[in-house]
Amino acid sequence: MALVDPRYHIRVNPEDVGEFVIVVGDRGRVERVAKYFSDAKKVGENREYLTYTGYVKGKKVSVMSTGMGAPAMAIGIEELATTNAKVVIRVGTTGAFQKELKLGDSIIVTGAVRLDGTTSQYIMPEYPAIADFRVVSALVRAAELVKNRYHVGIVASTDSYYGRNFDPERHSHMEKLLVKAGVLAVEMEIGALYVVGGIKGLKTGAVLTVREELSEDGYIQAGPKFEEGLEKSIQIAVKAIEILIEGGVGS
Repeated sequence: MALVDPRYHIRVNPEDVGEFVIVVGDRGRVERVAKYFSDAKKVGENREYLTYTGYVKGKKVSVMSTGMGAPAMAIGIEELATTNAKVVIRVGTTGAFQKELKLGDSIIVTGAVRLDGTTSQYIMPEYPAIADFRVVSALVRAAELVKNRYHVGIVASTDSYYGRNFDPERHSHMEKLLVKAGVLAVEMEIGALYVVGGIKGLKTGAVLTVREELSEDGYIQAGPKFEEGLEKSIQIAVKAIEILIEGGVGS
């Protein structure tokens, strides 16, 4: 379905969006990111999409919320691709699959297992959901500078938050295979970000914060360590943008 307005959902003017965009799921985190920009102001708001733009090292940068799940992420990336955006970095949260991941740890995501339905509407499952290596490199350097404990690897992107409750046996088998294969964690948006971003020619990357830590007794959730880690992950994304700007990426 073609729309007359290519930014029908995000409701921004192309020139109001920077070359570097941080995307978050929760609208409440937009201002939490924007406080690291100079002269940040709201430039768009509609449905789950709230956008602020400011400056980092003299370059125009934006932060936009996308809501939850692959469909909303795909819409946001499609429409961002019609603006000045060239680099998109997701800052999000995740549930750990591996026991070495602790609450508040950052995960720099190199790729995603495509368990969503959205990306299969775009292209065959053999097409990989992978990050841009320059963005990943900048995120790793930024994590070292910010000094938050971090991991680098792949995650699983699923469409279903509560689906496991309906058929726990099937999900348990799949999760065991993913754990055995070294998948670090599970979330709901990166597959769409990497696939749609790749198709649209955007450089993409992501840094997630562990919100659910796997213990012998089940999951440990959220708390102060998570909030501290999330703030560090935001700082990592902003610092990575600084590194990319200094390296001439995006120009």
